Amino acid sequence: MASTSSAEAPPSAVRRHGEPWALGFVLGYASANMFDGLAMLNADTDPRIGPVLRGLPSLLLGIVLVWKYGTLKQLRPTSPEFIGVRAIWAFVAAGVISTVGLFFYYYAIRFGGVTITVPAQETYVLWGTLIAWLFLGERTRTYALAGVGLTFVGLVVLSLGKSIGQAMLPHWYWAIPLGLLTGLTYGVSGVLWRDGQLRGAHQSTAIFLQFSTSTLVGLIGASFAVRNGALHAIVWNSLGALVASGVLSGVVAIYCMFTALRLLAVARVYAFSSLTPLVATLFAYFALREYLNLVMVLGILLVGAGVVLTQIFRPRDERQA
Repeated sequence: MASTSSAEAPPSAVRRHGEPWALGFVLGYASANMFDGLAMLNADTDPRIGPVLRGLPSLLLGIVLVWKYGTLKQLRPTSPEFIGVRAIWAFVAAGVISTVGLFFYYYAIRFGGVTITVPAQETYVLWGTLIAWLFLGERTRTYALAGVGLTFVGLVVLSLGKSIGQAMLPHWYWAIPLGLLTGLTYGVSGVLWRDGQLRGAHQSTAIFLQFSTSTLVGLIGASFAVRNGALHAIVWNSLGALVASGVLSGVVAIYCMFTALRLLAVARVYAFSSLTPLVATLFAYFALREYLNLVMVLGILLVGAGVVLTQIFRPRDERQA
Protein backbone atom coordinates (compact mmCIF):
# COMPACT_ATOMS: atom_id res chain seq x y z
CA MET A 1 0.00 0.00 0.00
CA ALA A 2 1.60 3.25 -1.08
CA SER A 3 1.85 6.25 1.16
CA THR A 4 0.31 9.55 0.10
CA SER A 5 3.67 11.07 -0.80
CA SER A 6 4.65 8.04 -2.88
CA ALA A 7 1.35 8.05 -4.72
CA GLU A 8 1.73 11.70 -5.70
CA ALA A 9 5.37 11.49 -6.72
CA PRO A 10 6.34 10.64 -10.31
CA PRO A 11 7.66 7.09 -10.87
CA SER A 12 11.27 8.22 -11.32
CA ALA A 13 11.18 10.07 -8.01
CA VAL A 14 9.76 7.04 -6.23
CA ARG A 15 12.53 4.84 -7.63
CA ARG A 16 15.17 7.29 -6.43
CA HIS A 17 13.62 7.26 -2.98
CA GLY A 18 14.13 3.50 -2.72
CA GLU A 19 17.95 3.53 -2.71
CA PRO A 20 18.43 5.62 0.48
CA TRP A 21 16.09 3.25 2.35
CA ALA A 22 18.10 0.27 1.15
CA LEU A 23 21.34 1.91 2.27
CA GLY A 24 19.73 2.74 5.62
CA PHE A 25 19.04 -0.89 6.42
CA VAL A 26 22.61 -1.81 5.38
CA LEU A 27 24.02 0.63 7.93
CA GLY A 28 21.60 -0.59 10.59
CA TYR A 29 22.42 -4.24 10.11
CA ALA A 30 26.18 -3.70 9.86
CA SER A 31 26.18 -1.83 13.17
CA ALA A 32 23.98 -4.50 14.76
CA ASN A 33 26.40 -7.23 13.64
CA MET A 34 29.22 -5.54 15.53
CA PHE A 35 27.16 -5.28 18.71
CA ASP A 36 26.13 -8.94 18.39
CA GLY A 37 29.77 -9.94 18.09
CA LEU A 38 30.59 -7.88 21.17
CA ALA A 39 27.84 -9.59 23.16
CA MET A 40 28.85 -13.10 22.11
CA LEU A 41 32.47 -12.51 23.16
CA ASN A 42 31.28 -13.10 26.69
CA ALA A 43 31.17 -16.88 27.20
CA ASP A 44 28.36 -16.46 29.77
CA THR A 45 26.00 -14.92 27.21
CA ASP A 46 23.54 -17.59 26.09
CA PRO A 47 22.79 -17.27 22.33
CA ARG A 48 19.17 -18.25 22.99
CA ILE A 49 18.59 -14.88 24.67
CA GLY A 50 19.58 -12.93 21.55
CA PRO A 51 16.48 -13.37 19.33
CA VAL A 52 13.94 -12.08 21.85
CA LEU A 53 16.04 -9.00 22.68
CA ARG A 54 16.48 -8.35 18.98
CA GLY A 55 12.76 -8.73 18.27
CA LEU A 56 11.31 -6.62 21.09
CA PRO A 57 12.28 -3.20 19.66
CA SER A 58 10.68 -4.16 16.34
CA LEU A 59 7.50 -5.22 18.11
CA LEU A 60 7.35 -1.88 19.91
CA LEU A 61 7.87 -0.12 16.58
CA GLY A 62 5.03 -2.13 15.07
CA ILE A 63 2.67 -1.25 17.94
CA VAL A 64 3.47 2.45 17.61
CA LEU A 65 3.01 2.42 13.82
CA VAL A 66 -0.27 0.50 13.97
CA TRP A 67 -1.58 3.02 16.49
CA LYS A 68 -0.29 5.97 14.47
CA TYR A 69 -1.79 4.89 11.14
CA GLY A 70 -4.87 3.14 12.54
CA THR A 71 -4.16 0.01 10.51
CA LEU A 72 -5.25 -2.60 13.04
CA LYS A 73 -8.52 -2.79 11.09
CA GLN A 74 -6.60 -4.55 8.34
CA LEU A 75 -6.58 -7.60 10.63
CA ARG A 76 -10.35 -7.64 11.27
CA PRO A 77 -12.25 -9.94 8.87
CA THR A 78 -15.35 -7.74 9.12
CA SER A 79 -13.46 -4.64 7.98
CA PRO A 80 -13.57 -3.58 4.29
CA GLU A 81 -9.79 -3.06 4.57
CA PHE A 82 -9.13 -6.66 5.68
CA ILE A 83 -5.97 -7.87 3.94
CA GLY A 84 -6.96 -11.52 3.85
CA VAL A 85 -5.87 -14.68 5.60
CA ARG A 86 -3.07 -15.43 3.14
CA ALA A 87 -1.37 -12.07 3.74
CA ILE A 88 -1.64 -12.52 7.51
CA TRP A 89 -0.15 -15.99 7.38
CA ALA A 90 2.65 -14.72 5.15
CA PHE A 91 3.86 -12.39 7.91
CA VAL A 92 3.29 -14.97 10.65
CA ALA A 93 5.34 -17.51 8.70
CA ALA A 94 8.03 -14.88 8.12
CA GLY A 95 8.17 -14.25 11.86
CA VAL A 96 8.61 -17.93 12.69
CA ILE A 97 11.15 -18.65 9.95
CA SER A 98 13.29 -15.55 10.48
CA THR A 99 13.44 -16.11 14.25
CA VAL A 100 14.60 -19.69 13.77
CA GLY A 101 17.27 -18.16 11.56
CA LEU A 102 18.24 -15.79 14.38
CA PHE A 103 18.94 -18.74 16.68
CA PHE A 104 21.24 -20.16 13.99
CA TYR A 105 22.83 -16.72 13.64
CA TYR A 106 23.73 -16.25 17.30
CA TYR A 107 25.16 -19.74 17.59
CA ALA A 108 27.17 -19.11 14.41
CA ILE A 109 28.65 -15.95 15.92
CA ARG A 110 29.48 -17.86 19.10
CA PHE A 111 31.36 -20.49 17.08
CA GLY A 112 33.01 -18.41 14.37
CA GLY A 113 32.52 -14.73 15.08
CA VAL A 114 31.06 -12.00 12.89
CA THR A 115 33.77 -12.24 10.22
CA ILE A 116 32.70 -15.74 9.19
CA THR A 117 29.01 -15.61 10.04
CA VAL A 118 28.00 -12.44 8.21
CA PRO A 119 29.40 -13.36 4.77
CA ALA A 120 27.75 -16.81 4.99
CA GLN A 121 24.50 -15.22 6.14
CA GLU A 122 24.55 -12.80 3.21
CA THR A 123 23.91 -15.63 0.76
CA TYR A 124 20.27 -14.74 1.31
CA VAL A 125 20.86 -12.37 -1.61
CA LEU A 126 20.89 -15.45 -3.81
CA TRP A 127 18.22 -17.40 -1.94
CA GLY A 128 15.82 -14.46 -2.05
CA THR A 129 16.39 -13.77 -5.73
CA LEU A 130 15.79 -17.41 -6.64
CA ILE A 131 12.65 -17.74 -4.51
CA ALA A 132 11.25 -14.41 -5.77
CA TRP A 133 11.76 -15.59 -9.34
CA LEU A 134 10.00 -18.92 -8.67
CA PHE A 135 7.08 -17.71 -6.54
CA LEU A 136 6.59 -14.01 -7.29
CA GLY A 137 7.50 -14.11 -10.97
CA GLU A 138 10.04 -11.28 -10.65
CA ARG A 139 12.10 -11.30 -13.83
CA THR A 140 15.72 -10.21 -13.64
CA ARG A 141 17.97 -9.40 -16.58
CA THR A 142 21.05 -11.51 -17.27
CA TYR A 143 23.52 -8.78 -16.33
CA ALA A 144 21.71 -8.17 -13.05
CA LEU A 145 21.94 -11.88 -12.23
CA ALA A 146 25.64 -11.74 -13.09
CA GLY A 147 25.93 -8.87 -10.64
CA VAL A 148 24.31 -10.90 -7.88
CA GLY A 149 26.66 -13.80 -8.66
CA LEU A 150 29.69 -11.52 -8.61
CA THR A 151 28.52 -10.15 -5.28
CA PHE A 152 28.42 -13.68 -3.88
CA VAL A 153 31.97 -14.38 -5.14
CA GLY A 154 33.12 -11.18 -3.46
CA LEU A 155 31.55 -12.27 -0.19
CA VAL A 156 33.36 -15.61 -0.38
CA VAL A 157 36.70 -13.93 -1.08
CA LEU A 158 36.08 -11.47 1.75
CA SER A 159 35.36 -14.33 4.11
CA LEU A 160 38.52 -16.17 3.09
CA GLY A 161 40.59 -13.03 3.44
CA LYS A 162 39.39 -12.46 6.97
CA SER A 163 40.64 -15.91 7.98
CA ILE A 164 44.20 -15.22 6.77
CA GLY A 165 46.69 -14.35 9.49
CA GLN A 166 44.19 -14.62 12.33
CA ALA A 167 43.78 -17.27 15.02
CA MET A 168 40.59 -19.24 14.41
CA LEU A 169 38.11 -19.97 17.16
CA PRO A 170 37.59 -23.62 18.21
CA HIS A 171 34.85 -25.28 16.13
CA TRP A 172 34.72 -22.20 13.90
CA TYR A 173 33.67 -24.33 10.94
CA TRP A 174 30.17 -24.70 12.43
CA ALA A 175 29.61 -21.00 11.69
CA ILE A 176 29.52 -21.68 7.94
CA PRO A 177 26.52 -24.09 7.78
CA LEU A 178 24.74 -22.17 10.54
CA GLY A 179 25.30 -18.91 8.64
CA LEU A 180 24.04 -20.49 5.41
CA LEU A 181 20.90 -21.72 7.21
CA THR A 182 20.38 -18.20 8.52
CA GLY A 183 20.68 -16.87 4.99
CA LEU A 184 18.12 -19.37 3.72
CA THR A 185 15.58 -18.39 6.38
CA TYR A 186 16.12 -14.68 5.67
CA GLY A 187 15.70 -15.24 1.94
CA VAL A 188 12.38 -17.05 2.44
CA SER A 189 11.17 -14.43 4.94
CA GLY A 190 11.99 -11.54 2.61
CA VAL A 191 9.87 -13.02 -0.17
CA LEU A 192 7.01 -13.64 2.29
CA TRP A 193 7.21 -9.99 3.43
CA ARG A 194 6.96 -8.75 -0.13
CA ASP A 195 4.12 -11.14 -0.97
CA GLY A 196 2.14 -9.90 2.03
CA GLN A 197 2.70 -6.26 1.16
CA LEU A 198 1.73 -6.82 -2.47
CA ARG A 199 -1.60 -8.12 -1.13
CA GLY A 200 -2.32 -4.74 0.43
CA ALA A 201 -0.82 -4.93 3.90
CA HIS A 202 0.33 -1.59 5.23
CA GLN A 203 3.93 -1.42 6.36
CA SER A 204 2.85 -0.97 10.00
CA THR A 205 0.59 -4.03 9.86
CA ALA A 206 3.42 -6.09 8.37
CA ILE A 207 5.89 -5.09 11.09
CA PHE A 208 3.35 -5.68 13.87
CA LEU A 209 2.37 -9.16 12.63
CA GLN A 210 5.85 -10.38 11.85
CA PHE A 211 7.45 -9.26 15.09
CA SER A 212 4.56 -10.29 17.32
CA THR A 213 5.23 -13.77 16.03
CA SER A 214 9.01 -13.32 16.21
CA THR A 215 8.87 -12.17 19.84
CA LEU A 216 6.70 -15.14 20.81
CA VAL A 217 9.13 -17.61 19.19
CA GLY A 218 12.06 -15.77 20.79
CA LEU A 219 10.44 -15.99 24.22
CA ILE A 220 10.03 -19.74 23.82
CA GLY A 221 13.73 -20.08 23.06
CA ALA A 222 14.75 -17.73 25.87
CA SER A 223 12.67 -19.72 28.38
CA PHE A 224 15.08 -22.63 27.99
CA ALA A 225 18.00 -20.31 28.73
CA VAL A 226 16.23 -18.94 31.81
CA ARG A 227 15.79 -22.45 33.18
CA ASN A 228 19.56 -22.85 33.01
CA GLY A 229 20.16 -19.59 34.88
CA ALA A 230 21.55 -17.79 31.82
CA LEU A 231 20.04 -14.42 32.79
CA HIS A 232 21.90 -14.44 36.10
CA ALA A 233 25.22 -15.04 34.35
CA ILE A 234 24.91 -12.39 31.62
CA VAL A 235 26.85 -9.16 32.23
CA TRP A 236 25.43 -5.70 31.74
CA ASN A 237 27.63 -4.74 28.80
CA SER A 238 26.55 -7.85 26.88
CA LEU A 239 22.90 -7.13 27.68
CA GLY A 240 23.36 -3.54 26.52
CA ALA A 241 25.03 -4.71 23.31
CA LEU A 242 22.12 -7.05 22.52
CA VAL A 243 19.59 -4.28 23.19
CA ALA A 244 21.56 -1.89 20.96
CA SER A 245 21.62 -4.55 18.26
CA GLY A 246 17.86 -4.93 18.60
CA VAL A 247 17.27 -1.21 18.13
CA LEU A 248 19.61 -0.93 15.16
CA SER A 249 18.42 -4.06 13.38
CA GLY A 250 14.87 -4.23 14.67
CA VAL A 251 13.87 -0.57 14.35
CA VAL A 252 16.26 1.30 12.06
CA ALA A 253 17.15 -1.52 9.65
CA ILE A 254 13.76 -3.26 9.59
CA TYR A 255 11.80 -0.06 8.94
CA CYS A 256 14.19 0.82 6.11
CA MET A 257 14.02 -2.70 4.69
CA PHE A 258 10.22 -2.85 4.62
CA THR A 259 10.17 0.49 2.83
CA ALA A 260 12.84 -0.63 0.35
CA LEU A 261 10.97 -3.89 -0.39
CA ARG A 262 7.84 -1.86 -1.10
CA LEU A 263 9.65 0.43 -3.57
CA LEU A 264 12.21 -1.90 -5.16
CA ALA A 265 12.27 -5.46 -6.50
CA VAL A 266 13.61 -8.18 -4.19
CA ALA A 267 16.73 -8.74 -6.32
CA ARG A 268 17.78 -5.10 -6.02
CA VAL A 269 17.11 -4.86 -2.31
CA TYR A 270 19.15 -8.00 -1.69
CA ALA A 271 21.95 -6.68 -3.90
CA PHE A 272 22.15 -3.66 -1.60
CA SER A 273 22.20 -5.97 1.41
CA SER A 274 25.39 -7.54 0.10
CA LEU A 275 27.11 -4.35 1.22
CA THR A 276 26.46 -5.27 4.86
CA PRO A 277 29.68 -7.30 5.44
CA LEU A 278 31.61 -4.64 3.53
CA VAL A 279 30.31 -1.84 5.76
CA ALA A 280 30.77 -3.93 8.90
CA THR A 281 34.38 -4.62 7.87
CA LEU A 282 35.10 -0.95 7.28
CA PHE A 283 33.49 -0.02 10.61
CA ALA A 284 35.63 -2.61 12.36
CA TYR A 285 38.81 -1.49 10.59
CA PHE A 286 38.50 2.24 11.18
CA ALA A 287 36.75 2.24 14.56
CA LEU A 288 38.09 -0.97 16.15
CA ARG A 289 41.37 -1.33 14.22
CA GLU A 290 40.56 -4.88 13.15
CA TYR A 291 42.66 -6.81 10.64
CA LEU A 292 42.41 -6.00 6.91
CA ASN A 293 44.48 -7.50 4.07
CA LEU A 294 44.69 -7.41 0.26
CA VAL A 295 42.46 -10.47 -0.17
CA MET A 296 39.77 -8.72 1.83
CA VAL A 297 40.19 -5.60 -0.29
CA LEU A 298 39.70 -7.75 -3.41
CA GLY A 299 36.51 -9.14 -1.90
CA ILE A 300 35.31 -5.61 -1.20
CA LEU A 301 35.96 -4.58 -4.82
CA LEU A 302 34.10 -7.63 -6.15
CA VAL A 303 31.12 -6.86 -3.96
CA GLY A 304 31.11 -3.26 -5.19
CA ALA A 305 31.29 -4.40 -8.82
CA GLY A 306 28.37 -6.77 -8.31
CA VAL A 307 26.24 -4.02 -6.83
CA VAL A 308 27.12 -1.68 -9.73
CA LEU A 309 26.01 -4.30 -12.27
CA THR A 310 22.74 -4.84 -10.46
CA GLN A 311 22.10 -1.11 -10.28
CA ILE A 312 22.81 -0.46 -13.96
CA PHE A 313 20.60 -3.29 -15.24
CA ARG A 314 17.44 -2.76 -13.25
CA PRO A 315 14.62 -5.33 -13.41
CA ARG A 316 11.52 -4.15 -15.26
CA ASP A 317 9.07 -5.39 -12.66
CA GLU A 318 10.24 -2.90 -10.07
CA ARG A 319 7.27 -1.41 -8.22
CA GLN A 320 6.42 2.17 -9.01
CA ALA A 321 4.58 2.98 -5.79
